[in-house]
Amino acid sequence: MAAEAKVRVLPPSFDEAMFDEAMDALVAIVGSDNVSRDSSHGSLEGPAGELCYGDVWPLGDASADHTPSGAVRPKSVEEVQEIVKVASRYKLPLWTISRRKNLGQVIYGGSAGVVQGSVILDLHRMNKIIDVSEEHSYAIVEPGVTFVELYAYIQEKGYQLWPSCPALGWGSVLGNTLERGFGYTPNGEHSQQQCGMEVVLATGEVVRTGMGGITGSPMWPLFKGGFGPSVDGLFFQSNLALGHDPRSGPSGREGIIQNHTSISNPYRRCLSELATDPNLGPRVLGPGLQGGCASNKDMTALATEKGWGYWTGNFGIYGASADILNAQWALVQERILQAIPDATVSATQYYAEPGQRLDASKMPLTEIPHTGVPGTHNKAVMGLRGPGGGHLSFSPLLPTDGVDLQEWFGRALHLAEEARFDLLCDFHVYGRYVIGIVLVVYMPATEGGRVKKLFESLLEDAERNGISEYRTHIDYKDRVRHQFNFGDHALARLLSSIKGLLDPSGILSQGKSGIWSEPSAVRS
Repeated sequence: MAAEAKVRVLPPSFDEAMFDEAMDALVAIVGSDNVSRDSSHGSLEGPAGELCYGDVWPLGDASADHTPSGAVRPKSVEEVQEIVKVASRYKLPLWTISRRKNLGQVIYGGSAGVVQGSVILDLHRMNKIIDVSEEHSYAIVEPGVTFVELYAYIQEKGYQLWPSCPALGWGSVLGNTLERGFGYTPNGEHSQQQCGMEVVLATGEVVRTGMGGITGSPMWPLFKGGFGPSVDGLFFQSNLALGHDPRSGPSGREGIIQNHTSISNPYRRCLSELATDPNLGPRVLGPGLQGGCASNKDMTALATEKGWGYWTGNFGIYGASADILNAQWALVQERILQAIPDATVSATQYYAEPGQRLDASKMPLTEIPHTGVPGTHNKAVMGLRGPGGGHLSFSPLLPTDGVDLQEWFGRALHLAEEARFDLLCDFHVYGRYVIGIVLVVYMPATEGGRVKKLFESLLEDAERNGISEYRTHIDYKDRVRHQFNFGDHALARLLSSIKGLLDPSGILSQGKSGIWSEPSAVRS
């Protein structure tokens, strides 16, 4: 866990006097209460109650590699503009976060930047819900708005909308979208639902993409294309600008469409069943509490004893009437049993009262939020190996080919067991691709080095087999970028050229997604 800074960390090429001068300039913009001159305080509360900035679950002995020098917390776009002007003047490296509460961010490095000594640009105070349209099913939000807050707003207004949310709802709607995070409703590919952005460039200039280029255009949150080339994609997993995201998110309920399927292995299924069958605890959790792992052999035997299949798939079916839903469900059962004759297929059905719409808030809160109701109960996974645990994710992209998927899983399983870690595995299956999540729970104080070796083994296997992660930990952003080697890394050169044009001083999240301004004075 990140701790209070004992030795002052400075940005590259800064001395104490220059750093104090730059931070004084930031104080003049946002006030002293909203500037931290070291990493020890000022953050929103983290997963273990910590208020410091940094990587709360560092890998191995790399805890000092990414320590921030301080933080600044603006409240408005105008303050962000002034902050980046100061950063440009002093060549002060910034690293942008929205809330640091999204564990999808924490497991990839949390509120720590690639460059040691970066000042964290913390946007959690920018927390306005600007607009929600029930008629057109969109929401416009600032970076600090959480899925929980957006859902509560929709409930308060009584809107007939279902927003999508990830497994943990305490994170930023914008942060999750820009990092290509996902949810579990039919509109769960959040980056695909985005429609127009407002971004602040390194110069302090504000740009609106798409139809937002026309002042006051009502089409900004409705038509994604704009006029001419689209630049929205430049700002996903990016360090080219600071994003403020008009997002077309909540969906109306008339759509008759199935969401993506989440497939889990026996260990993952066992964890889900612990609440109703605590007798599973000794076999499922016991080995991990002793520093080992529940073997795949034993978890497979347990699944057989329970009458489960090896794989468990969860999905939702949505429709406008019981007749439509029943017909869809009959077809789904037929197709699954044709492909897998010994599969067990079951469903829990929810229907609205006649003449009413289905109210998601009155349905049970489930582990996988198919209704879009956000929750935080899944954070309990961090305690699987004891108090104070953390977790890390390796998240490769794979084709929807069962053979390729099974081969990769077999290799990942071998590596995890060899490293003595439980393999908590989910496959999130979309129309043409799969996001595989290998989630490893570990004790940072005693197992950080071992989990780092496991992560590097998974990464080496991916490199040998032409597989890449869809996002990664801050320690490995350059390495994953290096995998994109077509044309002697032509894409990396193009991105670096754009970065150099838009951010010539390299002040915005240097090294994010392996993108750097060149030449860079701060690259390690």
